[in-house]
Amino acid sequence: MLLLTALTLLAGVLLWLDKAFWAELKQTNAPWSVYGASCCVLALLWQTDAEVLAPLSVHFLGLTTVLLLFGLRLASLLAALVCALGYWQSGWNLEHSLWLLCCAFWTLWLNSLVVWLVYLYLPRHLFVYVFVAAFLNSALALCVFLLLKALPFWQNYSSLQLTESYLIFIPLAALPEALLNGMAMTLLVVYKPQWVKTFSQRQYLDPN
Repeated sequence: MLLLTALTLLAGVLLWLDKAFWAELKQTNAPWSVYGASCCVLALLWQTDAEVLAPLSVHFLGLTTVLLLFGLRLASLLAALVCALGYWQSGWNLEHSLWLLCCAFWTLWLNSLVVWLVYLYLPRHLFVYVFVAAFLNSALALCVFLLLKALPFWQNYSSLQLTESYLIFIPLAALPEALLNGMAMTLLVVYKPQWVKTFSQRQYLDPN
């Protein structure tokens, strides 16, 4: 598990070493205040959790919206900042914070793959973007994240305990997570499409 964590964090760092990425930050689509607000909202969502089986808890993510809004590398950077804030302000232990960051990275990479597949193989239509890339993708993200989060604790609890006290809440939380991200992206592509890095008005709204 330690080796897996180290490799994941190394892969995440490699995303930020590209000079082109830092050059992109000088010409961002959204104002810097949007980045700061997004980080605060993520931190609030992650810290407003319900512990259902110590130390496992269920909370909303918001990662899919951040990914669609800013792209993979910047979304990963914001996830790292959120975990750092949790470690500093909320008393998370270091091991817990690093594992949450790994889960966030894997979830973001999976979300990014889904967005890429949607772009390649599905019609470029506003409904497809909102319903598949945002709504369904965010539900998948929550399920994957919470399952990965529980991975280190499979030996601490029986399968019955995990199922009845933790896993049962994952599908229940997936729908609100999907609604949260779906509504957020609907508002963004309607009112501020220029902020959304993964959305093109010409491709998704122009029939020609």
